[in-house]
Amino acid sequence: MKIKQITVFLLILLIFASITAAAAQDLSLEEAVELLVVENRQLENARKDIEKAEKDISLTTRSYFPSLELQSSYTRLDEGQSPFGELDDVEFPFDIETPNENYRTSINLTQPLWLGGKVGLQREIAAYGLEIAKADYQSQVEEEIFNLIQAYYGVLQAQGLVRIREEALEIVNEHLRVVERRLELGTAIRQDLLQSQIEARRAQEELNSAQNNLKIARRRLAQLLVSTEEYSPMRPEIDFEIILEQEELFAQAVENDLELLKLELNRKIIETRQKLERQHYRPDINLSGSYNWEGDEFLDEDSWSVTIGGSISLYDGGRAKISAEKEEKELEKLANNRQDFLENLDIEIESVILSVKENEELIELEELSLENAVENFEIANKSYEAGVASNTDVIDAQSRYNQAQISLLQAEYDYEIELFNSLYKSGQIIDYFEDVILDEK
Repeated sequence: MKIKQITVFLLILLIFASITAAAAQDLSLEEAVELLVVENRQLENARKDIEKAEKDISLTTRSYFPSLELQSSYTRLDEGQSPFGELDDVEFPFDIETPNENYRTSINLTQPLWLGGKVGLQREIAAYGLEIAKADYQSQVEEEIFNLIQAYYGVLQAQGLVRIREEALEIVNEHLRVVERRLELGTAIRQDLLQSQIEARRAQEELNSAQNNLKIARRRLAQLLVSTEEYSPMRPEIDFEIILEQEELFAQAVENDLELLKLELNRKIIETRQKLERQHYRPDINLSGSYNWEGDEFLDEDSWSVTIGGSISLYDGGRAKISAEKEEKELEKLANNRQDFLENLDIEIESVILSVKENEELIELEELSLENAVENFEIANKSYEAGVASNTDVIDAQSRYNQAQISLLQAEYDYEIELFNSLYKSGQIIDYFEDVILDEK
């Protein structure tokens, strides 16, 4: 009866596991990148910044548009109050009616004719601002893609670790059955049984921990994709070659780096602002016209006027000169920042090259370690069954075998992540995914 119950319970577990596995949706790296560009909130915010920068350009051209203004007022005076003020001592030979109500209404139109070249320079600055917003978006795309790759491989590692822990549990349970059989035959001691039971319990806990880590890794991936789906990533095929030579990779990074582009655009903005400061002493010329109504009744007597006027700054207290000096200091800061950035970029390129090569060598070492661990594990099992090895020897061999599997798994995935990091640092990661990235700019 108990065997039947256990069988039913195991079947239920298998069905539940299959349903859970089916719930995880297969996802390739290319599909993930495509979803990221469309759905990611940070990229959506970056696209909105581009839209705002486009509005800034539109605002600068509006400076040439006319402005139309309607003004109206109503004034009521005290009874008997003279419109001429205090004239109590003055006697008039005739009666003067003093209305105690006054209406004023006017429509005023102002049309700029010439603004000293300032609007053109402001538009130029706004255009540079748009280019910076686009560069920010591209930079954000690169960063989010690499974050996605790390999260994607985080799930792959977590999935691989679950498989290793599942195999480890099967191995421990199989060994536990061997110990139990030997104990029945009198060729093992109870301490071996207790030790194996502890190891089985530990293997189950490690499997539970690996499954929990997999859940969290999947949630982090789904968060980047702004999704509630549970994804099961598929290991990507690394189908690109990158030359891991310092000078060449650094040259590519300098050519593609968006931060350097933004520094150059900021330099142009500062130089344009300096030109704008020099326009301070140029005159502004405007055409203005108004149509007025005034009297003791609404829209009473009308009149109109047209004026062409200009204004020019003669002296501003030296503010323009000081502003120009400030901009010159900003240019010096940009030059220093650019030099620091280039030096840091050179170090980062060297670091990623060394990391790729280190991980490549580490994979070879871990493969040898795994091969050695497999042989030791097989020898320990056979020796224990033959009675020439202890239970502790078997457990130690199992542990080394599991750890060798984990180390190789991590080395392989770390190597692939570093390969993608070399694309990221050299500004080539968008080019690699250009077939799946949607142009949302």
